[in-house]
Amino acid sequence: MTHDRKATTPSADYPDDDVWAVLELVASQQGLDEEPDERADLVRGPGFDHGRLVEHAMRHGLMAALADYLYRHGLYRAMPGWLRNPVLNYRFLSEHRARVFTGEAARIAARMEQAGIRFAWTKGVILQSTLYDSTFVRTYNDVDMMIDPGDREGTEKALISLDYRPRSTFDPVNKKLRDLSRAKQLIYRMSPDHLPHFHRLTDDACVPAICVDVANSLTWHNSDWQVPMDAVMEEIRPVEVVGGVSLSALSPSHSLLFLFLHLFREAWIERVFQDGDITLAQLADIARAWRRTSAEDRQRVRTDMIGFGLSEPVAWVGGHTDAVFGTDVVNELSLADFAGGDWLASAQGSGGRRLRWSGDMRERLRNPAQLKLTSIDEKG
Repeated sequence: MTHDRKATTPSADYPDDDVWAVLELVASQQGLDEEPDERADLVRGPGFDHGRLVEHAMRHGLMAALADYLYRHGLYRAMPGWLRNPVLNYRFLSEHRARVFTGEAARIAARMEQAGIRFAWTKGVILQSTLYDSTFVRTYNDVDMMIDPGDREGTEKALISLDYRPRSTFDPVNKKLRDLSRAKQLIYRMSPDHLPHFHRLTDDACVPAICVDVANSLTWHNSDWQVPMDAVMEEIRPVEVVGGVSLSALSPSHSLLFLFLHLFREAWIERVFQDGDITLAQLADIARAWRRTSAEDRQRVRTDMIGFGLSEPVAWVGGHTDAVFGTDVVNELSLADFAGGDWLASAQGSGGRRLRWSGDMRERLRNPAQLKLTSIDEKG
């Protein structure tokens, strides 16, 4: 059986080769590590579709990165005048939101420490500095925390004491909080790898609510792949982030391992990616983290990967990252035996059903509306 995602005609949704080339350039370099190469000149071409570039930068979480890139290298002059200010304003908004989120993370950290709870911040609030040098090009929408499963109750109490509402969502129309639906609360009860989201209203017009996402697993409930959280929490360490603030974070090797496992979950499980597929920015996080990780920490990743039995998910993500961004994850981690074409094209459907998806990762990212999933006959 084959089933398609909601169809969109290629002409309406598909970025042309020049637009995609620039988007990959922005995602891979972010204008930080080296000067633009010849692909940057594409934006100056008479027929270049700047509107489509902005559209897909938004789709892939790269608007702030695009704005920074265009202005850092003087390429914004190639943009139509009516696009310049909206693009630049997105960069300013990204900075403002990052400063608000970082300040709030520090406030929460103080209460968690007071309660004697071990925790680590993950994803955007940390990666904005460790991977992107506090340039505010890494967009994120909430603050993510990792705890031990035994600290779920204590963490909820700590957040409630800071005026966070548990099991909530934000209504952007009336700017109020409301309870999660019963259906979503049931999902959280059945999958206790996360606490339901916490929200707090603010007086900030640009950040009217702050969401805290608390995880207590590097994978997901009932996954075939698990990482002992005691080992993870024993190695948390401080990291300096935006504004000189110090926040607790996972160790470099565990942080990289978590990036692999988190992207694997979001791109491999059908019920997750059908709700919104992964982005080029997420894959760029993997490539950038890999290139910035020391040889010693890469070896530690390999040791933990083998020790915890994680070769399959790491190979899945590493193989796709290598193909899109030219990294050498599969070779360096000796994963060639786990990175065959059948595995890289696999996905998991409902009830553990094994699926196969069409095309390669670049095509999937570039045109997600055309993704086709086919059930695999295990007997065949």
